[in-house]
Amino acid sequence: MSLIVSSTPSSPATAKWWARFGTFVLSLGPSGRTTPRDDVMSALKRDNRVTSVRTGPPNEYWDENQIFYPILTNNDQDLLSGADHLHAQRFGGEIAFTVHVPGKNQPRIHGESSPVEEYEVAWDGWTAVVAWRRGEDEKFPPIAAGQVIVEVLRDALESLGHTLLVQACSPVCEHLFGHRDMRVSVWSDPSLPFDSSYKEPMGMEPVDVRFQGDIVPDMVAVMIGDEVFNPAAAFARVKNGSRRILNVEQSLRAKTATLLMMDYAALERADVGMWRTIGHVIQDAWGSLRGKGRGRPVRRLISEIWLQMAALESLQRLVADARRDYEDSSSEFATPKLFDGDLKDDEAGVASIDAGFARSAIANKSARMEHRGLVGATLVAAIIGSGIGAAIGGLFTSGT
Repeated sequence: MSLIVSSTPSSPATAKWWARFGTFVLSLGPSGRTTPRDDVMSALKRDNRVTSVRTGPPNEYWDENQIFYPILTNNDQDLLSGADHLHAQRFGGEIAFTVHVPGKNQPRIHGESSPVEEYEVAWDGWTAVVAWRRGEDEKFPPIAAGQVIVEVLRDALESLGHTLLVQACSPVCEHLFGHRDMRVSVWSDPSLPFDSSYKEPMGMEPVDVRFQGDIVPDMVAVMIGDEVFNPAAAFARVKNGSRRILNVEQSLRAKTATLLMMDYAALERADVGMWRTIGHVIQDAWGSLRGKGRGRPVRRLISEIWLQMAALESLQRLVADARRDYEDSSSEFATPKLFDGDLKDDEAGVASIDAGFARSAIANKSARMEHRGLVGATLVAAIIGSGIGAAIGGLFTSGT
C-alpha cells in the first residue's frame, strides 16, 4: 500500500464508491463475558434488513479486549472510582455484511434523508467501514448515508445482552461517523497486479482511495477495513480516553469551586466579632468530638479532588500510550487525514488542562484548617483548663 498513487490505469474505473468509518464499539453485558463472533453473525442474519453475512478466518489470536468509558456521565462517584467502565471486545477477523433499507426508513440527519438503500459493511467490533455505490456526478456523499448501520448493530448486540457504544466527533453531533469521507475508485481486472492507495486530501476534500486487481465488488468495505481497522482502533482509544479526561476535569473544576465557596463561607462566619467567633469555635469543637464537625465535608471534598487529580494523571498516561499506537499505525496504514480532524477538539481540550489551580486551592484550605484547628484546640484547652482551675480553687476555698 502506498499513500500516493504512482500510476493509474488509463481505462475508466469499473466501480465507484463512497465509504466512511465510524467508531461503534461492542460493549459487553453485565457478565463481562466475551461473545463468539459466530453469535454476532447469527444475530445479524436474523435481521431482515441484513441480506447477507460473510466473513473470513476468525484470527482469534488478534482478538482484543480493552476498557472504554461512557461518553458522558453526571455521576461524580463513577468519575472517582471508574465503576462505570465498559469492557469493549474487538475481533481479530472482521464481520462483513450487506444491508438493504428503503431511504424512508433510515434516520434523518440535520433534516436530510438518505437516498442510498444498500450498503456494504465491514465491522471488527470497534470500527465499522460502510461503503455504497457512488453516482457519476456526486462530489460529496449524502450526510445521512450509512447512519442506519448503527441501528442494525445496536439491535444485534442488544439481542445478545450487549450494548453499542457510539463515539462520534462530539457527544452532541448527529453525524455518527468520522467527518472525513473516502472517495473510492476500483479497477477490477485480473490482469492487473493488486494495489491500493490513499491520496492525501486537500482541505476538507474526501480521501481518494484506489484499488486495482482481481477485486470482487462487495469486498470494497473489507479491503478498506484491512487498512483502517488498526489506526481506527488506536484512534478510538485516544478519543475515548480524552473524552473521559475532559469529563473528570469538568467535575474537578466544580469541586474546586465548591471548596472555595465553603472557604468563603467559613471566612464570613468568622468575621462576626470575638465572642461569637469563640462560640463558633466551641460549637465546632463539640461537633468534631461527636463526629459531626464542619471540617468533615471539607476534608472529604479535598480527598475527592486529590483522587480526581490522580485519575487525570492515570488517564493522561493511557492516552499517551494510545497516541503512540495511533501515530505508528496511521503512518503505516491508510492516512492520518482520515482521523486527525476528529481528534483536534478533544486533544486541544486535554492539552489545556492544568490542575495547578486545584492544588493551590487544596494547599490554601488545608493550611487554614490546620491553623484553625490549632487555635480551636488551644482555646478549648484554655477554657477547660480555666474550668478545672476554678473547680480546684473552689475546693480549697471551701476547705478553709
